[in-house]
Amino acid sequence: MEFVPNTRNDIDSWKEVQLVYNSALKEIGTKLEILNDEFQHVHQYNPIEHIKTRVKTPESIVKKLKRYGYETSIENMVKYINDIAGVRLICSFTSDIYRLAEMIGNQSDLKVLSIKDYIKNPKESGYKSYHMLVSVPIFLSDSVVDTKVEIQIRTIAMDFWASLEHKIYYKFEGNAPKYISKDLQECAKMVSELDDKMLSLNEAIRECIAQQDKDQIRMNEELMNDVCRDVLGNNKEYAETFGDTNIIKAVRNIVGLDKNVVSDIFYKYINDNRLNMKQIQFVKLLIDYVIKNGTIDMQKLTEQPFKNVGEVYDLFGNNIDLFKEIREDIESINENAEKLA
Repeated sequence: MEFVPNTRNDIDSWKEVQLVYNSALKEIGTKLEILNDEFQHVHQYNPIEHIKTRVKTPESIVKKLKRYGYETSIENMVKYINDIAGVRLICSFTSDIYRLAEMIGNQSDLKVLSIKDYIKNPKESGYKSYHMLVSVPIFLSDSVVDTKVEIQIRTIAMDFWASLEHKIYYKFEGNAPKYISKDLQECAKMVSELDDKMLSLNEAIRECIAQQDKDQIRMNEELMNDVCRDVLGNNKEYAETFGDTNIIKAVRNIVGLDKNVVSDIFYKYINDNRLNMKQIQFVKLLIDYVIKNGTIDMQKLTEQPFKNVGEVYDLFGNNIDLFKEIREDIESINENAEKLA
């Protein structure tokens, strides 16, 4: 039975319902894309394979209302049908499902109304998925409408099974022969085993990569130690030559700092129209010194060759804020040397 609006008010109300639920899907979709991008940025991994959204058709809504024993009305649709707006998140692994559910639940402007975990407690048919019913505020020109959205989170394998199960039962209008139901249950077990196997395989791969990273770090440390022994000598020889200077500063003092790195830091001042000729000359001396020595003590700025250009206070007395910017960049270079030691 299809929902047929009887009056102009019914038509306008249904259009408003569609507007609100479509807006809710846009809100949720944007949040999920941001969470996925953030996860990629932090962990170099995307938990979401793809996102599906839909607004239930009027016909489907009416069937569900009838099944629940309610009259067909806009009010009953909004009140009793929780999945008019639906979002389906497809993940690679079961661990992604619970990670995403937690991230969604932590959104301050979303209210989690209910959770149904069909992964830990599958349906009798074999169906597995994680359902969250959330409420999202939709800001209209004259009001705020809290709108319900059902979010289903499942793996690729779970979605494959659920899609086929839905098509099969749709053909039989919900009354599939027992042998088909039994075969579907067997397939559900195979899908569950596949998910478990793929999760174990993924964890094994991650452990392997982590071990390779540790091995590479250890090899780099051993190589660095060999280079330092060859170049800087043993501990006693190092102490006699460099005192308590940390090893990164010592290496920088020997090989300097990459010219492109220094240029990226300081050449912005060369092109700054706030600098006069003497100040530009001072910055060029600073660039040359850091390229050659890797770091620079602030005390050096009062010595040669900087002293030839002029005292710092005389040079930047009329623009002390600019010198503070330069000093911050110098401190950043020195601090990086300390951190790497």
